[in-house]
Amino acid sequence: MQRYSRFAVYLSGLLSCLSAGVFIASLTSFTLRSCSSPHSTLGQLCRGEVPDRIPEAVLANLGSMAYQTLSYVMEHNHTRAQPLNDVQKAYLRPYFGDLVDRVRVVYNAQLIDNWVGANLRIDLGHSNAQVYGYRIYINESYQPDDIEQIILLAHEIVHVRQSEQLGGLDQFGYDYFLEYKRADRIYENNIFEREAFAFERHFRQRINSHQSPVTSHH
Repeated sequence: MQRYSRFAVYLSGLLSCLSAGVFIASLTSFTLRSCSSPHSTLGQLCRGEVPDRIPEAVLANLGSMAYQTLSYVMEHNHTRAQPLNDVQKAYLRPYFGDLVDRVRVVYNAQLIDNWVGANLRIDLGHSNAQVYGYRIYINESYQPDDIEQIILLAHEIVHVRQSEQLGGLDQFGYDYFLEYKRADRIYENNIFEREAFAFERHFRQRINSHQSPVTSHH
């Protein structure tokens, strides 16, 4: 009886191992199929993409952490920041007040368009300028009196003001990525970008109609 009992134990163990092997093989097969699917949550994670069904708060927190981290990275990699010049301030002060005195600009900056955190890649598309706190990074050379560059600065200073009004990098990063999610991850539909683009259009119209610094935005 003891021999048969021992055999039963061995047989039970073998069946358990076979069952586990079949389960693992099935799980591996399922994982591979899911990873190859462009529309599944696991498939998007496997490619480092933000899943469609990721909760808003999760993406917002991830974005906030990534934004703050990249702020330090950008500042470390770009040590030469300069204030706005007198011409730029003359154009921009009527709209932004003394905020123009706190802004610092880095020209010829190496921008980061794919923000990575927790192995997720957040693709915001190609940009020619980015804002982290009071620092504006532009991927073109300094052109002191260039109107197009001043218009670009106007757009970015809207983001500086948004960040300041929200209390800084942490909350701005959170709210920006919350709205990024709510806009179906479409950069131009983000409420923060809509405000900046709307001001940019208004500012451009004012510039084109005056061709010189204006003293009022009314």
